[in-house]
Amino acid sequence: MSFVNIRRLINNLSVAFILCPLASFCAAQNALSELDYLNDLPVTFSATRLPQTLSEAPASITIIDRRMIEASSATTIPELFRLVPGMQSYHIATNASAVAYHGMSDKFPPRMEVMINGRSVYLPLFSAVSWETLPITIADIERVEIIRGTNTVTQGSNAFLGAINIITHSPLSERTSFVRYTQGEFNTRNIQAEHNQKTSYGHYRVSGGLLGNDGYTFPYDAQDPYFKRYFSFESTISPTLLDTISIDLGYSEGYSSVGDVKPAPDWNFKRREFETNYQRLNWSHSLNGSNELKVSYAHSVNDLSARLLTAAEAAKLTGLPTSIAQEFLDTNAPFLITGETGNIEQHDFEITLKQHPAFDSQIVSGIAFRAESAKSRQLLGTNEWVKKESTRLFTNWEYSGFTNWTLNTGALLEHATDSATRVSPRIAANYQLSAQSTLRSSVSRAYRMPSLLEANFENIIYVPAPYTSLFGDVYDYDFLANDNLSPEKLDSIDLGLMLSWPALHSQLDTRIFYEQIEDGITTSYQLLDASMINSAPKDPHGVYRSYMNRAQWSNKGVEFQYKYQSEGIFKPLLIVNYGYIDSNGYRNDGNQNGSSTDVFDRLETRNPMHTASLLASITLPDSLQLSLSHYYLSSVRWQEAVKDSDPPNSPYHRTDLKISKAFRLSPQNELSIALIVQNLLDKPYSEFYAENMFEQRTYLQAQLSF
Repeated sequence: MSFVNIRRLINNLSVAFILCPLASFCAAQNALSELDYLNDLPVTFSATRLPQTLSEAPASITIIDRRMIEASSATTIPELFRLVPGMQSYHIATNASAVAYHGMSDKFPPRMEVMINGRSVYLPLFSAVSWETLPITIADIERVEIIRGTNTVTQGSNAFLGAINIITHSPLSERTSFVRYTQGEFNTRNIQAEHNQKTSYGHYRVSGGLLGNDGYTFPYDAQDPYFKRYFSFESTISPTLLDTISIDLGYSEGYSSVGDVKPAPDWNFKRREFETNYQRLNWSHSLNGSNELKVSYAHSVNDLSARLLTAAEAAKLTGLPTSIAQEFLDTNAPFLITGETGNIEQHDFEITLKQHPAFDSQIVSGIAFRAESAKSRQLLGTNEWVKKESTRLFTNWEYSGFTNWTLNTGALLEHATDSATRVSPRIAANYQLSAQSTLRSSVSRAYRMPSLLEANFENIIYVPAPYTSLFGDVYDYDFLANDNLSPEKLDSIDLGLMLSWPALHSQLDTRIFYEQIEDGITTSYQLLDASMINSAPKDPHGVYRSYMNRAQWSNKGVEFQYKYQSEGIFKPLLIVNYGYIDSNGYRNDGNQNGSSTDVFDRLETRNPMHTASLLASITLPDSLQLSLSHYYLSSVRWQEAVKDSDPPNSPYHRTDLKISKAFRLSPQNELSIALIVQNLLDKPYSEFYAENMFEQRTYLQAQLSF
């Protein structure tokens, strides 16, 4: 194979010949932006909701700033997380991705909270995030803060193993407006735009775009095309000197493909349409001194749908005559071509109070209420709405009155309608060895409440009335809800060392961790009891599945991130990440295949032992930037793999190249052109499904800022 696929390169470079005449008369020059000054401030709110430097925070935090984003070869948001130690980002299909921390996952990672500007985008009907439906893109992001380790204390039980907070461009920033166009692999055609404006009423930012591609061509002439149109609006006003009000709105719609990318008599990859919207209102009020009261309300709706399964398709799947298959469909209606569909509505209300009782002490405390509703006949066993409510009380106290010590202690009390009340505490101590080095230690216990799906997943195929004498009342008990499901429990110990060398523009963050997970929630097979056999004498399987607390494992390992960043000549940037994890444990698969004894699955191979990434970038004269990325993931068998028949995913190395050039058209206008080549060496590899190969992908990107 060629070093760079010439055919793909020529197709995408065609756009460059259109754009180059516009810029050929321009003299390129560098211009400092506000980000060049802000990116070096190591302050974060994500770990405790309090303003803290990275050396004061009680957790390991990775910050992906705008400079890293621009230097990376990432074209989608999930690809950014390849730059985080211990985190896995992998393609389920061409346009569907999953992001997990410390593995032990499948295409629906359930143990990590994901937020946009502090608003949760975790979908309770799937116990995961649907990245392709989010009403933002990588162009909207200012920075991303990733908590590596549990953060349930301030962000709830979804942050069981980690948390991601995606922060978009602020309307208050002086960022210029832009239009961006991307063309490339799979006939990708993306156009995005953003506008920032300051008015007498306040500041606002509006963004939107159209994204689409034809997808990968799989066997059986199947493809997985993608399309999304989205719109978002943010506004900030200050009616008084003490009050700030912000409004966030967003909408997206389109389609993608879901299902299993595996060879089958009927291809399992199905088209799913989506429509999402959200609204959020924040009010902040400054009290005496530096104290602050904040009230927030958020509402979101996610509708995911697919076409109905036809009688001919049902007959092919079941072996029944078409007429009888149609009656089965009518009895169990609506029955769609994929179960990864449903309607979701969420309400979040939160009140927080930040206080500074003394110069060396600050406290945040609050109460949060969440109401979740979902409707899906194939996932929840009913055509009615299924609801779940949860209430959280949380607090974190930071004290720095001891010489060279910063103490953080906090706790979360959480109660859900379908689970018992649990308390998740954390205590951390940071010791400053010198002005350039800090030791960090923390001990925590965290609980993850069962998601709405895990607590209510049920799928029973009922028999039409005319045929109950032949089949009984039930044709198949596929999945049944477990009324006795308990929360997962995590005990963890975290040790860290942060070193910085200002003269060398470098810093190193090292983390050593131990995690013990008990009562892990996993699917397990159970034999039909006597009453079920009587109601379903023709059940083709003789077993059913259910979510149960039948997994436990431990993780121990080390992670580090080295960062070198300078504003000197060539503006060099170097990021090196590495994560090592050793997992031990098992999950009980129950009476799999109708066996009389339980089948146990060892989990040692369900986590990639080694993850590594590198990002290197320099800016040459005339605003020519060169960036090189490299990613490595060791062998792993994702939990969706069948224990005996599916081989593990092979380890892979992947190298990406990005070349960008900026042309100054006027003091206010700039045109930049970027060539992105992913998998530069064109060595195809698989990230999740063996049939979904990641080959070389080339993109050409043009952005006009004004």
